[in-house]
Amino acid sequence: MTALYIASKILTFPGAYIKGFWEHLTCKMLGLPVEVPGYLRIDEACGHVDHTLASKGFAAYLLATGPAFMNFSAGLWIFLAGFMNLRYMGITPQDSVGLFVLYVLMTYVGVSMLCNVFPLVEDAMNLHDLLYRQKKGNAIGRILAYIPTVITYAGAYAEKYCITTLLWIIVLVISFVF
Repeated sequence: MTALYIASKILTFPGAYIKGFWEHLTCKMLGLPVEVPGYLRIDEACGHVDHTLASKGFAAYLLATGPAFMNFSAGLWIFLAGFMNLRYMGITPQDSVGLFVLYVLMTYVGVSMLCNVFPLVEDAMNLHDLLYRQKKGNAIGRILAYIPTVITYAGAYAEKYCITTLLWIIVLVISFVF
C-alpha cells in the first residue's frame, strides 16, 4: 500500500509539496522540531513533514487542521478557476492555446492541493488521543473540535489508502465525460 500512496503523492506533487510547506510552517509556529527536512521523500511521510508530536490539545488541533485548511482554501479556488473555464465556459485549444494550458494547469494544481488535505494518521491519532482520551484542553474546546477531529481522523486514513486521489480522478472523469 505504501507504493500506491507514494505514487499518488508523486502524481499530485504540487499539492503534496505545498501541504508539506504548510505543515513545516505550522511546526515552526508551534515550536515543534522538524526531524527530517524535505517534503517529497520517498517513504510513508511523502508530502508531509516528519516532526515530533504535539503535546497540547490546541497545538495538536492546529497541526492537524491548519495546513489542511490552507491547502483546501487555496486549492478550491484554483481548481474552480480552471475547471469552470474548461467545463462550463468551454475553453478549448482552438480558442486560445495559452489559456487552455493555463486552465488545465490550474485544474491540476487545484485538484492536487485538494487531494493532499489531510494530515498523517499519526497526527490525527495524536489529536484524538490528546483531546478525547487524555482530555487535554477545556470541555467547550473539545466539543467544538469534535466534528473536525472526526473528519480529520477519517480523512487521514482515506488519504493513506489513496481514496482521496481516486475520488478526485473519478469526479474529473465523470464531469468531463457526461
